[in-house]
Amino acid sequence: MIADDREFQRRKTELEEKLERLESERASLMTEVEGLRQRRTLLELEKKSSSLQATVDMLKMEKTDLEGQIASIEGTQ
Repeated sequence: MIADDREFQRRKTELEEKLERLESERASLMTEVEGLRQRRTLLELEKKSSSLQATVDMLKMEKTDLEGQIASIEGTQ
């Protein structure tokens, strides 16, 4: 019985220590995962913003060109 008690205590201690390590690792991973999700979101938004900015810039140039063409046509009439 004494050996069983010692084995129980040893095993119990091992499992408690393992649980503490796993809880700590879980907390750390949850923090890292949230940070990575936020980083991914920012990168996706930056990519969309850049793409939209390029489209807006192109449309501004086209508008300017069209206004110039219209002014030229109106000036020749």
